[in-house]
Amino acid sequence: VGRAQVGVPRVPRGPAPVTSLLSLAVTSEQIEHLHRRFKQLSQDQLTIRKENFDSIPDLEFNPIRGKIVHAFFDKRNLRQESEGLADEINFEDFLTIMSYFRPIEMNMDEEQLDRFRKEKLKFLFHMYDSDHDGKITLQEYRNVVEELLSGNPHLEKESARSIADGAMMEAASICVGQMGPDQVYEGITFEDFLKMWQGIDIETKMHVRFLNVDTIAHCY
Repeated sequence: VGRAQVGVPRVPRGPAPVTSLLSLAVTSEQIEHLHRRFKQLSQDQLTIRKENFDSIPDLEFNPIRGKIVHAFFDKRNLRQESEGLADEINFEDFLTIMSYFRPIEMNMDEEQLDRFRKEKLKFLFHMYDSDHDGKITLQEYRNVVEELLSGNPHLEKESARSIADGAMMEAASICVGQMGPDQVYEGITFEDFLKMWQGIDIETKMHVRFLNVDTIAHCY
């Protein structure tokens, strides 16, 4: 299959031109596959709303289901505004979100790889930063850990909190270093987040298996 520039997708029924995606090419086959999945989710409507995600079986039992769905409507991820949620997303918005999950292209240079990695991590950072203030606070971190561990019947809420508190202390030591007795670590900034993920292969770990998009990536 030939490659189509992202700005001019060739998909059925002429959805809006895709101008907000990253500047890398994707195949027309990939775009058409995503368009079919979009139509499935939207039930042939022009937009998707949060309730449309209720029809995804693999997502139903995901402990952070709410945060995943939330991320699709987060205006920061849609590259629209710095805060707030969209009520619905169109196909162009859907492609914008899916662009965060693209695999590495073999011809990427070092600068492109660095930008690619930062964009993926920014998407993940937004899932933690629920109040859109640019920091992941201890309470926000606790909320995510509690949700992730909610399916474990042998783990009490206090144990989950202890895990989150320990992780936050580790984040402070990585990002700030030795702290004074009266010093308070207010939260993880995006710069801190980048430090914490240094050396971890985020490029191949962000997938979307629940959308069944096997031509783009697979997610766990």
